[in-house]
Amino acid sequence: MPSRSHHHKYRQFDGENSNVTSQVNGRLGVGVVGSGFIADFHTRSFRGVRDADVVAVCGRTAETVRQVADLARELRVGDPTAYDDVRAMVRDPAVQAVWVTTPNHVRLETVRAICEEVTSGRADLRGIAIEKPLGRTLAEAEEVLSLVEGAGLLHGYLENQVFAPGVTRAHELVWARGAAASGSPYLARCAEEHSGPHRAWFWQGSTRAAGSSTT
Repeated sequence: MPSRSHHHKYRQFDGENSNVTSQVNGRLGVGVVGSGFIADFHTRSFRGVRDADVVAVCGRTAETVRQVADLARELRVGDPTAYDDVRAMVRDPAVQAVWVTTPNHVRLETVRAICEEVTSGRADLRGIAIEKPLGRTLAEAEEVLSLVEGAGLLHGYLENQVFAPGVTRAHELVWARGAAASGSPYLARCAEEHSGPHRAWFWQGSTRAAGSSTT
């Protein structure tokens, strides 16, 4: 999400319900960048996350930002501040980590803006987690990794399948047995189906690119 000229908030930092309370209690304050289907999905998932709160939501569309923020309140996983400027959001002292769920074609510029704020000292983040794909091309993905590592951020990939026991065990077996006999594998194929696409941009090859497909 590229930077915008201003931000707005749904509430003030005061009282026991303030996001500042997350810091005092030692809980991790998470800012979600993007307010579409996958941001909704991750917000719902915070019901299963310990010691963390959704403290901010940033997006270009005020209505969807409000919907995600209201969902967080409804599920009692946070009381988020609404932003339309990612740079302003990461400067918020309540935001200690960022979940990047923006559309694929603006993912690199979003990560670049976040990392610039960190390296300049204007933002103080612990880490960043990025929804798949890291970029539309290998070059974009490599630049994302370089930016995040250059900013000294802890980082993670928001794709649970790579951590699923069935996948990790298969990986272990291939490398322990197959690779030992035949050398390093260079190609793996898999397939799955789920509903979607959930936004019009997903049908455009130039905006979708890596990490997704249509049939």
